[in-house]
Amino acid sequence: MDSNHSGDYVAKILVVDDMPDNLHVLSAILSDQGYQVGKALNGEVALRASKQLEPDLILLDINMPQMNGYEVCKHLKSNPETCDIPVIFISALDDVLDKVKAFEIGGLDYITKPFQSAEVLLRVKNQLNLRFIQLKIQEQNITLATEIQEHKKAKTALEFSEAQNLALLNAIPDLMLRLSADGTLLDYRISPPIIHETPGGETAEPEGSYLAVKGRWNRHFHQCAIRDSVSLERDWMGKNLAEIWTDDLAFWMMHYVNEVLLTSDIKIGEFVQQVEGKWQGYEARFVKSGSNEVLAIVRDISERKQAEALRLQNEALLRSQKQQIEQALQNLKQAQAQLVQNEKMVSLGHLVAGIAHEINNPVNFIYGNIPCISQYVSEILELMHLYEKNYEKLPAIQDWMDKIDVEFVQNDLNHILKSMRHGTERIRELVISLRNFSRLDEAQMKPVDIHEGIDSTLLLLKHRLEPEEHLPGIEVLKTYGNLPKVTCYASQMNQVLMHLLNNAIDALKEVGMQCSETPASLQTSTLPMLRIQITTEQMEDEAIAIRIADNGPGIPESLQPQLFDPFFTTKPVGSGTGLGLSISYQVVVNQHKGLLLCYSSPGKGAEFVMQIPIHQLPRES
Repeated sequence: MDSNHSGDYVAKILVVDDMPDNLHVLSAILSDQGYQVGKALNGEVALRASKQLEPDLILLDINMPQMNGYEVCKHLKSNPETCDIPVIFISALDDVLDKVKAFEIGGLDYITKPFQSAEVLLRVKNQLNLRFIQLKIQEQNITLATEIQEHKKAKTALEFSEAQNLALLNAIPDLMLRLSADGTLLDYRISPPIIHETPGGETAEPEGSYLAVKGRWNRHFHQCAIRDSVSLERDWMGKNLAEIWTDDLAFWMMHYVNEVLLTSDIKIGEFVQQVEGKWQGYEARFVKSGSNEVLAIVRDISERKQAEALRLQNEALLRSQKQQIEQALQNLKQAQAQLVQNEKMVSLGHLVAGIAHEINNPVNFIYGNIPCISQYVSEILELMHLYEKNYEKLPAIQDWMDKIDVEFVQNDLNHILKSMRHGTERIRELVISLRNFSRLDEAQMKPVDIHEGIDSTLLLLKHRLEPEEHLPGIEVLKTYGNLPKVTCYASQMNQVLMHLLNNAIDALKEVGMQCSETPASLQTSTLPMLRIQITTEQMEDEAIAIRIADNGPGIPESLQPQLFDPFFTTKPVGSGTGLGLSISYQVVVNQHKGLLLCYSSPGKGAEFVMQIPIHQLPRES
């Protein structure tokens, strides 16, 4: 059966996702396949649409505001009108617990974002096929129940007609047993077509003969069902099931015999077991055929069970292979991204070191000559004072001194020289910070001053901390503890500090932007003070801790477990690669055997805590 169309019927699918882009993509994919697609942007709309549209399948996102996918599914399953609608969860949550929870509340399948169109269509088609098969089975069960009721009505008439009863028995191609309440075999029969199905060219016994009946079902039940070969030499009639078959099989049949006699309902059961590595199964229908007897119709389904077991084994193997391929692909993407990022940082380090070197030479030349210039200017000015005291001023000289305002020039010249000295000192500090940040000469672990790395990083980020148009500046508070020198990879630790401080600045800039965009009439208070607190301390277990806290918007608790995953970012599209915290985690945890933790609550800012040992064994970078 085609999952898109059954006759003239077009399958209806309801897509639920709070992201319009995802909703549009899924709708387009499904509509192109000929499905009738309904859309809902939240849980409440989805519940109303499921009643109005009466979909054959629901694709349900998990992370939605107000009412998440789990809650929507619970409502659907608790409503008799919608409880039978199959649900496929589509979510970026890839944790095993999330998937287990989805299946526990009634989901039939789970697709992880980002998804592939082919995968979505295949899973949708499989679930629709199962849905239509279930509906067809329900229709068949209704038809079967109707037929059974008709058979019950005709039962009295059939009991008076032996010929009709025999015709009915011969029409059933399975082993038929008539059993008493205590399990005594009152009668048994196999239809003629089954009797003549002898394997290997054996000579068939006469139709309906005793040996043909028992010989056929000895092969059906094999040695696991028939108690012993001697029973073939004795008639089954009048024997108890426990005398003919194994204890397990006899107990299974007696269970259904008792159920039918108590309820007068038709019971259908399967007996399945594994013998010598092969599955054997029997399906039986039990019908009350008298006041104290039951008719059992038994069919051998061993081949079907063996095929099902093989199919399940193959599916499990395919799933395992798919997971291995997906994991290998993810590892490859992560390694490639980290390699590119590392290359970028190395190139940046070379560039920074080169610029620092080129700037340092002329700046040192200027800085070294400023004291000499100051001394020379002072001596020349002193000479001018001596001339002024000891020689008569000529009119031309006096006119020129009045024109240039000698007193102002003398005072301003000192200010200019001081400004030049302060400017060159600032450039020298910036050059030193650039060289400390790159640390290209420190490829091996060595003791470094952590505070020096923090100060150098802050100096490089100073332009981002200053006020901008419509945005307040960011205040940095430093509380440094008495730290010893820490053995580490200096350049890598500087990269971690750069990532963490940049993230804090981005979060605070977002707060400032939101406040500046709020109309003045709606603002309840003045702009908040944007602050970053940096704290260092030595811990008792021969380790140091660096805490970087901000008073920004904070991080939702649901996102915190994914912060250090590769390619995960809370920033808008195009504003972040999702690699900064992942690489920081690799550097701190893997390279330095430390800890990188995040403590955050929405509206209360975020704090990242980095702990690394003071001493480590050197190894290759």
